[in-house]
Amino acid sequence: MSGLPYQDVTAMRGKNSGTHTGFVDAHVHIQGSAGLRDGIAAGVVAFRDAGTKQGTGLGLDRRGGQEHAPAVLSSGWGLYKKGGYGSLFGVSVSTRGEMEKEILALKRAGAGIIKATASGMVSLNNPGRITPGGFNRDELTFIVREATRHGLGVMAHANGETAILACVEAGVRSIEHGFFMTERALGLLANKKIFWVPTVGALKRAAETGEVSRAAHEFVAGLIRSHLEMIGQAHELGVPLAVGTDCVLPDPGYQKAYEAELQYFEQAGLSRDEVLKVACVDGARLLGINT
Repeated sequence: MSGLPYQDVTAMRGKNSGTHTGFVDAHVHIQGSAGLRDGIAAGVVAFRDAGTKQGTGLGLDRRGGQEHAPAVLSSGWGLYKKGGYGSLFGVSVSTRGEMEKEILALKRAGAGIIKATASGMVSLNNPGRITPGGFNRDELTFIVREATRHGLGVMAHANGETAILACVEAGVRSIEHGFFMTERALGLLANKKIFWVPTVGALKRAAETGEVSRAAHEFVAGLIRSHLEMIGQAHELGVPLAVGTDCVLPDPGYQKAYEAELQYFEQAGLSRDEVLKVACVDGARLLGINT
């Protein structure tokens, strides 16, 4: 990366962001109010909380207007398919009745968006595979319809073409992570103007902190390279992009993680000004808030 550190480019940020004056993190998990201080230190003025099992972010959900406090759009807790991936950050549902009940509960609790799990996660034990889990297309369509009925969008955890395409067909607001993205999927995201939040650093941190094999490390390095190529293609095609770290807050390493995520977008081929626009203007547009 060349030039000044991102936290030192306030003037450049203002040039592209109009009235928006700070960074947005479109994918974090907020465990407590101390996490907001991590954001302030990193220049982040708005968060989209992808949920915790306890729904902690709901108590911090605010759409701006409070001086010196980041705006927060919270999903409360995520929804995942019983028996599959998602138990760390959500509640399992298996029937449409249960889905409807949880979405209504989240709406009443003040959630600003619904988080749905459409796939498992990138496996570090079986490189090249995705762990089991995820709602199918019909279930996702039902979740999106119910969320829309309550005035809410859906952010979808999705890895692999099958899950991503199911989310696109269901009409989600954004694809989260999106590892194993394909050109076909990118074309549909661009056509339907569905956001993609790539969370590049989350996978790298998982490989570095976990006890994984050398083969897994090499696989992750290759997957990150292909992920960056897809981000570059997404930008060229006009896919709306936003920055998300997937950090669990509070986190003493948060500022470094956010900075790294911005650098990944540069490595994907975006200019410094384009990265700043994605991080500030487009992130705020995804959240639908003024900061």
